[in-house]
This record gives sequence, structure tokens and C-alpha cells, in this order.
Amino acid sequence: MSGPVEALSFTEGILAYVRFELTKLRGRRITWVPFLVLTLVVGLIVSVFHYLQFTTVIQVFRAFQIFFQSKEDFVNGYYMAAHSMNPMFQLLLPIFISVASGLMIAGEAEAGTLRACLIRPVPRRRLILGKFAILSGYSLALCLFLLFMLVGIGILNFGTGDLYTLNMAFHNGETGVSMVPAAELPFRFLMAGLLATMGMMVLAALALLISSLVETAAMAYVLTLSIYFALLTLRWLPFLDWLYPYLFVTHMLRWQQCFYEHIKLGEIYVSLVHLACYLVAFLSAAVLLFEQKDVKS
Repeated sequence: MSGPVEALSFTEGILAYVRFELTKLRGRRITWVPFLVLTLVVGLIVSVFHYLQFTTVIQVFRAFQIFFQSKEDFVNGYYMAAHSMNPMFQLLLPIFISVASGLMIAGEAEAGTLRACLIRPVPRRRLILGKFAILSGYSLALCLFLLFMLVGIGILNFGTGDLYTLNMAFHNGETGVSMVPAAELPFRFLMAGLLATMGMMVLAALALLISSLVETAAMAYVLTLSIYFALLTLRWLPFLDWLYPYLFVTHMLRWQQCFYEHIKLGEIYVSLVHLACYLVAFLSAAVLLFEQKDVKS
């Protein structure tokens, strides 16, 4: 009977520590900065979409035998949201997640609070898993907040309608144009948000791993972002296309498949398997390294 009791005790310990970490996270001012920044950026995007006439995009569509007379024929809230997700999910959100993750271990070690947590004592494995659970929830909150802001404010300003996208803009391995009916788009956006969250969880696990190795929060998120952007850059080099399937950033971007005319469920499944493997590897390495870490302050 000791097995189930021990498992229950471990689970209760994880939940108690998650509540403790959640309280700390909510108490940090920097936790709320990304939400403010995302709100301001979405407002800026709306202003830009009102100003632009999209004449170049109209000409590109005509090359594929799709004729629009003005931007009102295809620019709607869904169009704005889908095309804004690329820079936001590739650039801004990884920065926010890396900073939050760097503060979890290296930042607390630097501030002296990590040593106090370990004196209680808290099993180091439980501490890492609790921090990862909080980061996962934070990643989900940021992704869904951004998604609802983009779609909601986009619809308020530009209305709804079918979504037309250039396939090359979403790196789905096809040329031409995709058209997704308006009725499918709420599900498509939700699916894209959940897939993006999975990618952010992998990045958070990598950041925890690096945070377990270094002594300062700044070094943790600088190294994490350096690795992320270096791998992202490799995807722009055509002679390294053989390497793409082995890069976790490739699978982090699989949410883009949600805006192809027909969702490639097979490729999404493969990417989820890869992301799960990377997640287990990064998180396991973080636990092993943190158990050996000498917390001096």
C-alpha cells in the first residue's frame, strides 16, 4: 500500500509547490509586462492594417489567378490575425517565455531565494517540475491571450470572412494560395494556439535546463534566445534543408499548418511526437543537472 500513498504524497507535494510558485509569479511585476506589450503591439498592428493598401499583395494574388479589386475584398479580422501570428509567435513570445524561465532558477539563485526554498526542504525534482508546470500555464495564458486579442480586435475593426493566405508565407511546403472558409477559422485558430503553446513549453524546458547551468538570469535567457534564434536562422539556409526535421524550432512552427487549405494532420502528429521527445529530454536533463547544482547564495 506504500506505493499509492507515496504517489499521492508526491502529487500533493507538486500541487502545493505549484500554488507556491504561482503566488510568486503573480507577485512579480515583470510577469504582467508581456500582456501590456502584446496589447500595445496589437493596437499598432491594427493601425498599420488600416493604413496599408496591400497593393503588392493584390498583385501577388493576381499571379495565382485570384483577382481582388481592393483590400476590403480579402483583408478581414482573420487575415490580420493569421498574418500577425508569424512575427508574434516567432519573435515576441519566445523572448517573454525565455525571460520568465531564466528567472525561475538562475534568477532566484542570484536573488538568494532559491537557497531558502531548498532549506525547507523541497525535493529538487519536485521544485523543477513545479516550476515547469507554472511556465507551461504561463505559456498557455500568453498564447491564448495574444490569439484572442488578435482575432477579437481584428474582427471588431475589419469584420469576418474567408481567409486567403500565400502558402509561402506559412512555410507549409506548398506554393500558391490557400482559402480557408470562415466557418472553420475559429477551430483553426484555437488549434494553432494550442500547437504554439506546445512549442513554447519545449522552449521553457530548454530555458530551465540552461538556467540550471548558469548563475544569473540574464545569462540564462541570453543563451536560450541565442540558441533559439541561431536554429531559426539555420532554417533560412536552403543548403541545410536536410537538417530541418531535426531542429526543434521546425516543429515549434507547425501551427502554421493550420492555415493551409487542408490541414496536414500527419505532419502535425509527427511534430507533436518530436516536441514531446525534446520536452522529455530537456526537462530530464534539467532535473539531473539541478540535482547536482551547488546553490551557494
